[in-house]
Amino acid sequence: MKLSVILATAALVAEATCSVATITGSPLEKRARKVIVNPEYKKIQEEKAMKEAGIEPTSTDDSPRPWRRTIYGDKVEIVTPTVIAGVTFSAKPPIQTNGMEPWISLQKNGLPKTIKPELKNGITKKPSPTYGTYFAIATTVTYNKEQLKAHNMADDEVFTEVDHIPEDTTYQSLNPLIRCTPDRYFKKGLGKDIVSEPFCTPQDNQVLKMDQTYFVSWYSRFFSDDVTNVKIHLALVEESARYKGMRKRSEVIENGGKVKNALFSSEWISKDQGYLPITILEDWIGANYFTKKMLISIQADNIEDEEFELLDKYVVVEIAKGTKVGKGQHQDLKKLEEKQRALAMGYEIEESISEKWMIMMAMPTAVAITALVMYFFVMINKGSTDLSFLRKKRALGKDTHNRRILFKGKKKGAYTSLPQFQKDIELEDVGKKD
Repeated sequence: MKLSVILATAALVAEATCSVATITGSPLEKRARKVIVNPEYKKIQEEKAMKEAGIEPTSTDDSPRPWRRTIYGDKVEIVTPTVIAGVTFSAKPPIQTNGMEPWISLQKNGLPKTIKPELKNGITKKPSPTYGTYFAIATTVTYNKEQLKAHNMADDEVFTEVDHIPEDTTYQSLNPLIRCTPDRYFKKGLGKDIVSEPFCTPQDNQVLKMDQTYFVSWYSRFFSDDVTNVKIHLALVEESARYKGMRKRSEVIENGGKVKNALFSSEWISKDQGYLPITILEDWIGANYFTKKMLISIQADNIEDEEFELLDKYVVVEIAKGTKVGKGQHQDLKKLEEKQRALAMGYEIEESISEKWMIMMAMPTAVAITALVMYFFVMINKGSTDLSFLRKKRALGKDTHNRRILFKGKKKGAYTSLPQFQKDIELEDVGKKD
């Protein structure tokens, strides 16, 4: 009996101990899971360990790396991504997608813009664009009753149907830009009745600034099937004297503008690519100009150079130098971070006087030296300076009735009142005359 009581008591003590250990141990485990290591500090420590081990740390490169894929069943190829105007082309697709991935749109002037879809009330706002049958291949298929086997079809009846075969997206899937379609055309001309086909961007009269990259986009299915490649031409437009400088008028050609100098002609590129990045150069504008009008035209490979007309399919835009904004406000912070990284790696830092500090100290120093020179100049010439001709002005004080008047006016003669009654008039001279 005593043995059973002792065993039961030991079991209860052991259970209580385990529960206490669990209760007291869980906060410690939770606290350990909350430990967060600074990735920058971790990176510095890894580089420091590599240096101590005699291994030279490799430079970090954020550019996307090549990747491989298998196409058409068994064909393996290496894809090299490229970055143009902040947009990564031929990037490796994610393993899992949910339809909420960001996509790249093009503004009216051709600048890329990242669009992030949003889910509101079960509806996806700003989803990735779909193109319907714009890029599908339309084919006409004919069936007879034996082929179709329709129960309501006559024996000699022929059924004709148009099918849309989807395009091959093996390489189009590597293009992150929104594609140009007829529903994205815009109107141009004096009456806004001319369709901009085959161009979608840039639109008429848009401003393209110097040293920035813009995308010229066109609808690839606009051209006939015998066209394989296209070429983009850029040329300057001289505005007519009457409408020169009127920025809001986009009908430059319709208002008498003439095409002058050719600026750029691209190489032959595939029409299915649908876009071409162009960077506005300072040489196109000139040193003595701030803005100019530029014409963008497209040439298909089934048209000879002698027969090609720049004004057949074109868009007129404005190229400008714009304003240059200095963005060096974070350079001091970057230098400080580099200094801390070098100190953590064990490198010696040579301190140098910054140009900014020299300028900041030079200005007040120059003011102090100038004030000191003026002081000594006045003290040296104090005995040879005669200021006796400067006399103090006597304050008027009570001598004036109006303290705002500096000088009191003086009366030139005694004041004599005019007679008001008949008895005030002396009649002695009048009686003598009678």
